[in-house]
Amino acid sequence: MGGKAGGLTMAGTAPSGALIVGAGIGGLACGIALRRAGLKVRLLEQADALAEVGAGLQLTPNATRHLRDFGLLDALEQVAVAPRALEVRDGRSFALLAHCDYAPMAARLGAPFLVVHRADLLAVLAEGARAAGCEMRLGARLQSLEPHGAGMRAVAAEGDGLIAETADIVIGADGVRSVVREHLHLGARPVFARRVAYRATIPLRADTPKDVRLFLGPDAHLVTYPVKSGTAVNVVAIVKQDRPVSRWSEPGEASAVHAAFAGWAPEVRALLQDAPAFLCWGLYDVDPLPRWSEGPITLLGDAAHAMLPFLAQGAAQAIEDAAALAAAIARGGATPAALRSYEAARQPRTARIQRGARRNAGIYHMKGPARLARDAVMRATGAGLLERYDWIYAG
Repeated sequence: MGGKAGGLTMAGTAPSGALIVGAGIGGLACGIALRRAGLKVRLLEQADALAEVGAGLQLTPNATRHLRDFGLLDALEQVAVAPRALEVRDGRSFALLAHCDYAPMAARLGAPFLVVHRADLLAVLAEGARAAGCEMRLGARLQSLEPHGAGMRAVAAEGDGLIAETADIVIGADGVRSVVREHLHLGARPVFARRVAYRATIPLRADTPKDVRLFLGPDAHLVTYPVKSGTAVNVVAIVKQDRPVSRWSEPGEASAVHAAFAGWAPEVRALLQDAPAFLCWGLYDVDPLPRWSEGPITLLGDAAHAMLPFLAQGAAQAIEDAAALAAAIARGGATPAALRSYEAARQPRTARIQRGARRNAGIYHMKGPARLARDAVMRATGAGLLERYDWIYAG
């Protein structure tokens, strides 16, 4: 480190490599990908430690093939689960609507479907980033960005003081409430979807199938799948709610969950009864942005295209972003032109997935005649349900 300048601790005298703001799933994946492309990489993370609250996520083949390329798939498979099938049921009657085995599609696409606890994925990515040579600065909250020669200078609050970092390019991987996106003056604000997710992790029962299970009902649905190497089950109960939660996540009222699912099948209510406590998330996304980049700055993951979880693509699309950005930089260097190339390659696909996730939010919560029509289509489609999303999983 250098000396003090204008009250700041200076991290360098000339732009060098890439500065990634945010060390979550997208930021860490980006760091690994850019190191593989030959860049020096530094990450700024506002949290004091790399930690994820208790929740699971699904990783489809379009993500796991990149994790294999990053050299992380073997480590991930030690803590993840390869589910046998997707099972869709009516939440109230427990009637089977569709059963889709994952193995045929995984074999055809050459990469697995995995379900994993977020903390376990984050740990694998963090170890991979450190092994790749990424530098990380924790407890550093971005305050401002300004031009610095051909690159950028970032000022961040750290402890009681300020630090400054310079870089050829800056990547905002700082989530749905991105500070980097605000710097680009895109006017984008997170949109509350009038839905709240109650999440819990429960012990795996001996009779619980190791499947991704989706239970549909009027104005609510439930998703379950195994995590923690198959020793626990991740439970996500999503209900309509007009009032946003007061924080990004907070303890959830178990009574509200049980009331929302009171008329559902006994098997569903038993899953919820097994949960010792719930955490509550408000679901937000961002309208597709007109652009992600300006000069030597671009966005990645939720900062660029926050999406609802109804296609299970949030983490997968951030990982795809990381691979695409590294490929653009490998072709064109750490330049604004490479960032624009990355944006052009990614923006149409992520916007389509954002719109598809919003559409699924309505489909999952249908009631009345629309619900009956949806169920009939699902029964008729059966095992082919997954193939409707070939355009995502093969991407």
